[in-house]
Amino acid sequence: MIQDKNVPVLNSLRAIAALSVCMFHYVCTVTGFISNTAITSIFSYGHYGVQMFFVISGFIIPWSMFHGNYKINNFLTFTAKRLIRLEPPYLISLLFGIAHTYIRTLSPQYNGLDITPTAKQIALHFGYMIPFFEGEKWIRPVYWTLAIEFQYYITIGLLFTFIFSNKMWLRIVMYALFLSGPIWFRYNFLPYYLPIFLLGIVLCLYKTKVISLMEMYLVSLLAFVSIGFHIDVPSLCFSGFTFFVILYFSNLKSAIGNFLGNISYSIYLFHSLTGMILLNYCAHFATSPLIKFILIVAALLISIGASYLVYRFVEKPSKQLSSRIKYKK
Repeated sequence: MIQDKNVPVLNSLRAIAALSVCMFHYVCTVTGFISNTAITSIFSYGHYGVQMFFVISGFIIPWSMFHGNYKINNFLTFTAKRLIRLEPPYLISLLFGIAHTYIRTLSPQYNGLDITPTAKQIALHFGYMIPFFEGEKWIRPVYWTLAIEFQYYITIGLLFTFIFSNKMWLRIVMYALFLSGPIWFRYNFLPYYLPIFLLGIVLCLYKTKVISLMEMYLVSLLAFVSIGFHIDVPSLCFSGFTFFVILYFSNLKSAIGNFLGNISYSIYLFHSLTGMILLNYCAHFATSPLIKFILIVAALLISIGASYLVYRFVEKPSKQLSSRIKYKK
């Protein structure tokens, strides 16, 4: 069982998730770079690191709310805490993403395609509104998961009291709501991923002694069935791995995992604005497998270095400011 409010293994899981997404983009999405289908097929599973993040959020958000004595009248405070914690790095990455669209037009390889974001497109990034407007696209593709996470924060803030109720019938209603999400919605909205978030939530319910071991296993089994049937098997595998690591190895610590986990949000935001730009440029003349390997390593190191700077000077101060905001009793 978890010994205190901290859950050490989460940072290692965040690190794995972030690096998985990085390697997916570096190996599988850089045009003309890696042509070996065996390699690309292996790394194509890296984008399922997103599902790992969803399980982690499913657990840690209500975990923090529970230990902070959250009540529904703290909803606006909770929302403010999340925005203060997450928005500054996001907005800076958005600014860099907009700048990059203009810089790309100066490249010798520029194909003339108009990629300049419109004022409407930029405005819809505030509040993560892109999914609600058909035809509009994210300036950086990774932002779609931030929209899902933001929808989850709103949902858990409103439903926390019911999910953590000591009345079983209320919890059953909540379970049914989360499990049936993929039936009614598609992949660009939260309900489609609710069974994945539910895995983290039931872990939190169990480890805070709100529910029994039997209830935790039963609901998680139903969540696994829903994920495998309505989403896909790789999502089941990656979310299941995260679930069991948190369940059985919650106190596992790693210095490297802790470092990379701390900056994982910044890695996720900035890896396509740093290392991937390097690979996109070098893909036009890199032919040797050894050179390509070195470039991928360099891209990863550049992304980690840049992300650390963002974490040190932007994300960490935002995190500290958010933690100083307390719920009203």
